[in-house]
Amino acid sequence: MDSLFLLQFACFIFMLVNAFFVALSHLHVRWENKRYERSRWMIVVAMIGLAIQYAVQMVFGFRAADDSLGAVINILVYTPCFSLISLGIYNIETTRSNLRKMILMCSGIYAAIIMVFCVGISFHHSLYIREGLYVMLALFCLSVLYCIYMIIQEMIRRKNMLETMAATDMLPYVRYSRASVIILWLAVLAMPIAIFSTTLLYIVGPAVLLALLFFNLTFIALGSSYIPTEELLYKEEESIKPNVECGASGGGKSFFGWAEKPSGGYHKAYEPDFGGA
Repeated sequence: MDSLFLLQFACFIFMLVNAFFVALSHLHVRWENKRYERSRWMIVVAMIGLAIQYAVQMVFGFRAADDSLGAVINILVYTPCFSLISLGIYNIETTRSNLRKMILMCSGIYAAIIMVFCVGISFHHSLYIREGLYVMLALFCLSVLYCIYMIIQEMIRRKNMLETMAATDMLPYVRYSRASVIILWLAVLAMPIAIFSTTLLYIVGPAVLLALLFFNLTFIALGSSYIPTEELLYKEEESIKPNVECGASGGGKSFFGWAEKPSGGYHKAYEPDFGGA
């Protein structure tokens, strides 16, 4: 049993365990958010896809046979899996219309990779597609760079909006955002190394796994810290009611979006937008 097989087996177990933890954390969230849950299952499917890829590598020995052959299989599986992780991140940050645009772009790039792969097989009559491998690698890097750019743009916009409008702890969001970008950047840096040197993969591989672990932990923490808008408003109402009761003399006064009715009680003067789905 060589070191390459052990590394692949460790990655296989790692992906399954992480997929299990991300899926299981669904049972421990206090408040459910549909957008967050969609992202959760995107990431779980991506982890399972990566685990299947490592299982295929162990069974058929593509990487053990040749670096370029293993890289072809890597690109065919890594592209949709990393696209799913990126979409899971972007889904939390953006609107549905922008998400559809990103899905179309990622799907188009992956379709181009499949086309290059099929053309290479038809020309060379084997999985050794030579120059086609570098075209596939370029398309993969283009896909990841595009995802990083879109996520950073939306991440900055949403972070500024939340800091302005929400009086809640932003630390889980900041950690999640940074982890999201770090894991994608490591993916871009790891792929050329994985293609040209399996030896260097022993160094880069564990670094990517640690970054992926950190990403999953911060993703779970983000879900645990989620509080729906209605609950935030309820807490705000409870905190300002004593002030309203002490300062009210004739009705009509409003405090942070809650106005006192002349007949008694309170009604919502406006409802702030917390960037909901």
